[in-house]
Amino acid sequence: MSLMNSKVKFALVIALMLAVVIAIEYRMPRRFEWIPTFAHGDGQPFGCMVFDSILSQSMPKGYVVVKKTLYQLERDGVLNEPHGIVVLSNESILPVDMSKMMTLAEEGHVVLLANCDNLYQWEDTLGINVSWNNYFDIHKLVGKAPEKRPVKWVADGNVVCRVYDQMVNCCMTVADSVPHRVLATYKNVETVWGEEVEPEWSAIAVSFPRGKGELIIVSAPLLLTNYAMLNHDGGAKLIEGLMGCMSHLPVIRTEGYMRATAFAEESPFYVFLKQPPLRWALYLTIITVVLFCIFTARRRQRPVPVVPPRKNGNLEFVRLIGTLYWQEKDHAGLLAKKWIYTTEEIRRQTGLDVASDGTTSDMEPITQLAYLIGREPQELVFVIRQVKEAANRSHVMTEPELKTLVAELDKIIASL
Repeated sequence: MSLMNSKVKFALVIALMLAVVIAIEYRMPRRFEWIPTFAHGDGQPFGCMVFDSILSQSMPKGYVVVKKTLYQLERDGVLNEPHGIVVLSNESILPVDMSKMMTLAEEGHVVLLANCDNLYQWEDTLGINVSWNNYFDIHKLVGKAPEKRPVKWVADGNVVCRVYDQMVNCCMTVADSVPHRVLATYKNVETVWGEEVEPEWSAIAVSFPRGKGELIIVSAPLLLTNYAMLNHDGGAKLIEGLMGCMSHLPVIRTEGYMRATAFAEESPFYVFLKQPPLRWALYLTIITVVLFCIFTARRRQRPVPVVPPRKNGNLEFVRLIGTLYWQEKDHAGLLAKKWIYTTEEIRRQTGLDVASDGTTSDMEPITQLAYLIGREPQELVFVIRQVKEAANRSHVMTEPELKTLVAELDKIIASL
């Protein structure tokens, strides 16, 4: 009886402590994470959960978010018809992807790129001169009252919103000889020797007509996030103006060019870990279970049998299959398996599909791959053609030829 009473008292103490911690955590202010992710599932200020939710209901022709690159969208036939394409990222984008954006704009799509790290790649093509302004750091704003500066929509000359200087990463100037249209400007106040000079309106959103379509560059990607959409100083008006340039088309926002830094929502404990009171309740529950197991184990100690770990037979199976092909002198079959693995690895790392039939129109992925790995396109086309012909059993393959072609495929994978 005394043992049962002690257990009941222990459970009541734990329950009381749990209730107190939940009450305290519930009344504490919520903390925000000021990390730019532009992620669809991120409800933090610089995520895009609210941004995507509002646009999905307001864009006339539809709005979707995908996790594919432009090459993958084109391969899947999604871009056969003109679309509005939105790319939000604070990461570095490969030159081949920047070139693809230009090509899609010339084919009739409206491409909006909100990025500040790669605009120098278009300095000669579009006559852009980028001047660095700031990098957002919440610690430099804590305890201060910085002034918000206006952003003007050039078409009507009205100030659509006011933003902190740190939210504008860089500004742009465009040569007069290049056809363009400035959409939005920012009142930039520069300092010389510690003193402010005359403020000037610097471009942060510029539209370039390209072929049948349009290329829109925004040098302040933080203005296309949850914070700007919910900002009471008018950030939604700027987003409305920019998205209005593609309202006549179905819009796709791709997350294929950004790092996954948002909170992972796949965990079954996501709801508990997201809210501090529930998170601490989960921690205390785990601690209680651990303590219960410890005290129970002290009364019921039993030897634990040593269970040998299960062996992973996948590698042994692969080696067995490879040995079988080798002993049967099926060099073409072995090369075919190596070619399938190589094409999948290239597609996974670059988004390029080189497993084509070798027609003239299918040479573009191989040419792009050559530029990515630093090899001559003609040389790479010749190597891949040899591999395909040998794998298709066009002739009897010798052992030295098999080793040479496998070495070439290994060299391609190592260069990715």
